[in-house]
Amino acid sequence: MRKTQIALLCAAALLALSCAAPMHLTDNWRSSTYTGPPCRKILVVAMTRQDSLRKPIEREFVKQFTSRGVEAAAFHEHMASPDKGTVEDLISLGQGMGIEAYLIVQVMGVGTASQTYGSSDATSTSMQYIPWFGPQAPTIKQRDVATLDSRLYDGKTKDIVWRSTVDAVNPSGSDDQISRFVTLVVKALREKKLIPSS
Repeated sequence: MRKTQIALLCAAALLALSCAAPMHLTDNWRSSTYTGPPCRKILVVAMTRQDSLRKPIEREFVKQFTSRGVEAAAFHEHMASPDKGTVEDLISLGQGMGIEAYLIVQVMGVGTASQTYGSSDATSTSMQYIPWFGPQAPTIKQRDVATLDSRLYDGKTKDIVWRSTVDAVNPSGSDDQISRFVTLVVKALREKKLIPSS
């Protein structure tokens, strides 16, 4: 019975590791010169040509901002071909909508990360946990990761107000990964008092 419980716990741990790719906020900078109030009207722009990534990211930001009392708009819903737009088009659209800030998200780089797990514990003090016929080879899992850069620009001055970088995002754009990424960014904006706290 004990071996079965241990095997189930190991299987659950491996499943958790394979499903939940780690995500880290590696940068969270706010301009010391910005003295404006929290932004209540934001235009979200995901700067990627991949519709499968751009639209879900913009929609998830709109959803999470709206739930916190921020009026938000997805750029792709207001421009037929966002990838053919210009900064001037973006500013013109924002001015027409009364936008207070622009949130621009860009993929800065894509690479591969390796994760090792499942090797036997050589430091175990109990004979019960010694692997029979020698240690088990570790399992190495590789996955694609992307680094995403998010920047908030003031709608009036067009100056950068805030910047963050998030590492280890699955570039395939699964709903769970996108939701976790957006949650990290929205939390950081809230902590920096750049959007309302409620």
